[in-house]
Amino acid sequence: MQTPEEYEVSQRVGQLIQGLKHRRGMSKETICRHLDISTRTLDNYLSGASSFKLGTLLKFADLCRVRLADILDDTETLSRLYPNNLRDRGGILLLLAGSITGALVFEPVTCALLFLILFMAKEDKNSQLLTFIFAGTFVLEVLVALALRYVVFPSVESFYYENIYAFSIQLVMSLLLLFLLKYRMVIAAVITQGKTASIFEKNYAEGPLYILVGFCASVDLFALMENFLRNLEHLGVNEEFAKIFWEVTFFYDYFEYLKVLPMLLCVAVLYIGFIVRQQPLANSTPKCITR
Repeated sequence: MQTPEEYEVSQRVGQLIQGLKHRRGMSKETICRHLDISTRTLDNYLSGASSFKLGTLLKFADLCRVRLADILDDTETLSRLYPNNLRDRGGILLLLAGSITGALVFEPVTCALLFLILFMAKEDKNSQLLTFIFAGTFVLEVLVALALRYVVFPSVESFYYENIYAFSIQLVMSLLLLFLLKYRMVIAAVITQGKTASIFEKNYAEGPLYILVGFCASVDLFALMENFLRNLEHLGVNEEFAKIFWEVTFFYDYFEYLKVLPMLLCVAVLYIGFIVRQQPLANSTPKCITR
């Protein structure tokens, strides 16, 4: 059985686990895997049936990106991670965005919208190619993310390295998208061998798409740099100095929120660009002259 002080620590850990679920979408099974314990053992800890081992608390502190002293003393740093405070801090819009960005909702819906535009633009090779670039890159990104989640991450012990892989892949995908947009005309020439003139025409959606994808690439880069900043001890920096940056977690906390809106705007811009390109075609239709 736990002492009253140990039980207080267990209650804090329970709140932090709820915070991890709300903030980072982590399940109890995922948390237990990183703590190297069973779900039953965690339940015993939280209920007070048994006491936390020091090594488990150290792993949990690393998982939450706080110090062990924060968990033991219930500091202000720790209280900001509690789920109730997260709701106040994030607000309703961020909670709504969090539900949108879930893999079971956002990724299938985005894929479906991109392929719907791809089908609608079958007569407009210009819009179709532009949409295909986004659809192909997005599908590739999803496949790579699944590979990371189910193949790479289970064999990686540290969130530091997991974030390096994740943010690096996101950055590479964004840069690939920018590269494909820049050389769209070259790709068009290779695909059509110059036989389809409309595919080389200017698409008004390109400008806004460059800006949106560039923003996504900037978010990926800042998130990767921030990951190095708050893990300076892994780079050989003295831990006492590195602790100063442990709470630099803006992009880590809001990465999905910062990426989902630009991606949805890209889908909207692709659709608007397709619609705009149809107007000249409609206006150029010969009209019957009545006498």
